[in-house]
Amino acid sequence: MRNGTFKVFLLTILTGCMAASACAQTVKTFYPAEARSKLYSSGIMVGKTFFVAGAGSALPGGGQPETFPDQVRQCLANIRRTLNMAGLDYEHVVKAWVMLDDLNNYQAMNDVFREIFPNVPPARTTLGINTIPQGNHIEITVIAHADISEKKAVGAPESLPYSRGILAGNTLYISGRGDQRPDGSHPATFEEQVRQCLKNVGAVLSEAGLDHRHVVWTNVYLDDYKKLKAFNKIYREFFKKGQEPARANVTINAIPNGSHVEVTCIATTDLASRKVVKKGGKKPGPKELYDAASPAVWAGDMLYVSAQYGGKGSLEEQTDRVMKSHADILKNAGLGMQDIVSANVFLRDINDYGSLNQVYPNYFTEGRPGVRTCFMPFGGNEPNDTLVRAYFFAARTRSE
Repeated sequence: MRNGTFKVFLLTILTGCMAASACAQTVKTFYPAEARSKLYSSGIMVGKTFFVAGAGSALPGGGQPETFPDQVRQCLANIRRTLNMAGLDYEHVVKAWVMLDDLNNYQAMNDVFREIFPNVPPARTTLGINTIPQGNHIEITVIAHADISEKKAVGAPESLPYSRGILAGNTLYISGRGDQRPDGSHPATFEEQVRQCLKNVGAVLSEAGLDHRHVVWTNVYLDDYKKLKAFNKIYREFFKKGQEPARANVTINAIPNGSHVEVTCIATTDLASRKVVKKGGKKPGPKELYDAASPAVWAGDMLYVSAQYGGKGSLEEQTDRVMKSHADILKNAGLGMQDIVSANVFLRDINDYGSLNQVYPNYFTEGRPGVRTCFMPFGGNEPNDTLVRAYFFAARTRSE
């Protein structure tokens, strides 16, 4: 074969491979199709995974239902409207985060969850926090899976309004696990509480045929920031150095059932697709905020990015730092801010919510922003100057 003919032959093969790769890439679809807000999208489908923005309990015409159970129902109804846009419903939900500004409402919320999710309820994490924007007393955000045949509860059925874990395709969503022993008691020391918490996570992983190596993302919730260093020390016992999951630390007002630490995880069943992004991101603020966490971790076409923190300065300066730090990590992963599909933003002071919304859209000029959840998690003062922190999930996709 002559050189010219060979070059044409090779170019044809390469072009075909590139086209096949593009066709195989995960499709991203926005719901609704038209942009309604510069701040966030209502829902985004990435392949079969559907991310839904955090929803409060506001009635369509404004105002709030009178009773708290009805507020929970309305909150879930608001989420259902977004699910329905993509042809989904409650049974497709695989993971839920529930934020309550009064943990005394925990049982009432559970009662409504039993009503709404009578069969194979989602994995769930419930947090007692300080303040939710716009006068809501509950906020819920969910992830759903389009193929209901791929949804499977992990472990034996329990009389809980949530599943310990849900397998959806190649992804395992694990409910928030506190530090309770199987008999409901709690270890006496914080160090043993952390070990018990992470053993509880490990038990769910084991039921799915996985272990801690498969974890790509962890949310760490503490009711006392001063214990974060001690948490990190025990955490390292469970995750290999240099292969840690991406992670966010959030200090909250209260954890259900008397725990002082809670961890929720996302894991992949495809260990070969788990790739750590080792570089990127700035590190303002205390070392313990970044300790024992990878900047980001790939699981197939999904990228889970560790929380980035504002450090010092005004809300605008800190938001800029958080966003640029994320952009740096995304760049090292071959992505950009336009590839973000889900954002969680935590404010030290809910009065900064309006200021945040003024600057937030400036970072999404190349494409529509992903879904977003925002609240004030903790009423006390952490021993740092962080006003804003955030973590993002991103995806390697092509738009439909």
